[in-house]
Amino acid sequence: MAKRTGTLVGIKERSHARALTELACEVTPAGEALLLVHVIELPDNTPLDAPLLASDRAAHQILRVAAQVAQKHGRKATTRSLRAHHAGKALLEELKDGKIALAVLGFHHGRNLRELLAGTTHQYLARRAPCRLLLDIPPRK
Repeated sequence: MAKRTGTLVGIKERSHARALTELACEVTPAGEALLLVHVIELPDNTPLDAPLLASDRAAHQILRVAAQVAQKHGRKATTRSLRAHHAGKALLEELKDGKIALAVLGFHHGRNLRELLAGTTHQYLARRAPCRLLLDIPPRK
């Protein structure tokens, strides 16, 4: 079995891009790359190739901020924007395909109806991820 290396940073919101990428830079061994990922999560009835200019622009901005942080820390980083009906499944595929050693994910305290009914991306990955997960939970305001 191939050795897992590198860190996937799952970034949902622009406000988390800087902190999550800095955390990943701190905990990832020197010389290992970062994979910066944003998932555009679409409703089940929306085609994955539907034109979503605002969402695509937002994803680009989120990943640009994260890439700048990685560069500032002297880290090699690849960015990837994904479209999926379920963010957890999309991230799980990235973890498996990329042979990732660690996934750094953010957490938000607010829950929407879908998360209450189906569970969160973190819960999904906690049960299935082939690597360690580091969950950054900010203090409650």
